[in-house]
Amino acid sequence: MMLWIIAAIAGAVMLAGIAFLALKGDDGPEEPVKRKAGGKGGRDDEYEEPDERGTRLASDPPPSGISSKAAPSEELAAVMESQELWLEEDEEPTGPVPKIVVSASGGTHPGQKREHNEDAFLVLAEHDVYAIADGMGGYAAGEVASAITVDSLAECFALGKFGELEEGWPRRGAELASAIREANTRVRAEAAKDDKKQGMGTTVVAARFSPGRRRVYIAHVGDSRCYRIRQNEIKQLTTDHTLGAVGIKGPAAGKLSRAVGVFDDVDVDLTIDEPQAGDYYLLCSDGLFKMVPEAEILPMLSGAETLQKAVDQLIVEANARGGRDNVSVVLVRIDEPDFDPGESGEHMLPG
Repeated sequence: MMLWIIAAIAGAVMLAGIAFLALKGDDGPEEPVKRKAGGKGGRDDEYEEPDERGTRLASDPPPSGISSKAAPSEELAAVMESQELWLEEDEEPTGPVPKIVVSASGGTHPGQKREHNEDAFLVLAEHDVYAIADGMGGYAAGEVASAITVDSLAECFALGKFGELEEGWPRRGAELASAIREANTRVRAEAAKDDKKQGMGTTVVAARFSPGRRRVYIAHVGDSRCYRIRQNEIKQLTTDHTLGAVGIKGPAAGKLSRAVGVFDDVDVDLTIDEPQAGDYYLLCSDGLFKMVPEAEILPMLSGAETLQKAVDQLIVEANARGGRDNVSVVLVRIDEPDFDPGESGEHMLPG
């Protein structure tokens, strides 16, 4: 009998909570423009003016383990695909001959409205590691946090030292996540030295490719994104860590629920994907995707002669549309093992 009473009380509490959230949702403004097949808004009338201090963390973010609202079917399919690759990870040995060739270029720009560039990017070709970090914090502290983060990633892979690894994770992915947690520790330590740097932090999205396994491990914190472009289709592989992603509506929806350097511990999300020849992987800060619609990214890639020119064109386009934030891009191209970039060493993109 006692168990039935407890269950009844728990059910009543749950129903009351659902009703409260429904009422709260009705009080807020209309839903922001949602992602549609083939593109996400980028016009001025769809753009939410960023805080004058740049990327902002929610003052009281939800617990890092909170579940996101129901994802669209295509995003759910991507999650299931990643989980299948995760389960297969221990069963596939690394081949002695690379199954893919990885090429990459990157760039960053302060944009048209910011005095400082708080973004940073990493192209670590010798370890097939690439990253974007979008800093936040006053007195130029954001650029300190993002620089510490990419430098920490580079050092961890250069030295092969990653600290404690997440149990049950694929080693390569666990090492990448551990390097981000090390960056979190370093940003926290730097902030403790200077009151002006208190509260500084950064987003990060990092991709580590394994040519011998035909795998890419994507780790991220915050709202910097990784897209995959395959056969003229663009798909977002990461999920933004924002209040909007967990169902919060209104002006606060765009604020971060998670960032590197803000708390002593940080949860890092990991996604595994299987690259194919002809794929592109686009890592970027929100200064790109909030200004340039996803559907318009595709023709820019196909029309550029080299990876670097494609990166430059994306940055120029973001600035031409207002450049309301710092913009950073790393573009990665996947080819067959027999690919020869030619004497110039530059990757020629298909027309």
